[in-house]
Amino acid sequence: MARYIRAFIEHSPKKEGDEVFLAKEEGNHLSRVLRLQAGDGVELLDGKGGRYASKCLEVSRAQVRVGVEKIEKFSAGIPQTRMAIALGKGNKWEELIRPLTELGINRLTPLCTERTEGVFSFAKLKDKKERWTRIAREACKQSGNPWLPIFDDPVNFEDLLKAPEVGEKRWIASLTKGTARQRLDRDTRLLSLFIGPEGGWSQKEEVQAKNAGLSSFSLGPHVLRVETAAVSALAVARQLLLC
Repeated sequence: MARYIRAFIEHSPKKEGDEVFLAKEEGNHLSRVLRLQAGDGVELLDGKGGRYASKCLEVSRAQVRVGVEKIEKFSAGIPQTRMAIALGKGNKWEELIRPLTELGINRLTPLCTERTEGVFSFAKLKDKKERWTRIAREACKQSGNPWLPIFDDPVNFEDLLKAPEVGEKRWIASLTKGTARQRLDRDTRLLSLFIGPEGGWSQKEEVQAKNAGLSSFSLGPHVLRVETAAVSALAVARQLLLC
């Protein structure tokens, strides 16, 4: 398999032949870490569905300049997939970003649940979102996914249940018996998957989800780490609902 060298750009080229100067961080990585030289190929991503086959025109300590040779635009697809995942201790939530981005998740929503451990610092939310975006960019460069996921602000489980979006179908991963395989209807614009904390949903939350009309699907009889549950849930939901 060919090795792709990828870099992120802030502004999308408009046409083939355009020249792009890479941001300092991206340029330093290409020139000092990957040792790219003039004439080497590099694939540019803008995180908005654009993928640009390019060639390095100038590589120096001061700047990296590339020329765009081919432009590809990719649709994000309908329905979009959103995962609302319970926050956990330490960096567990952040550890989910890379694999879910590689799998093509469109949107990630941090959830505060009854069994969420620790306190989320909203004072540092801007810094956290910037870090989440950096992690997602690295995952896109690794996988070639041309779309960066959207990161929502943390929200309480109960509040999110009360605010369904137009064309949204909502499913909750549960240890109870799940649904049989079925396809989503054509009006579905957003598939939302709810993933609870490692201690599982509380009985109250299970009842709230059922009353709010969420369907359930099972990830098996065993208690899973949240990172295992999230990745498995995306794969299971796609097999059950999107194939």
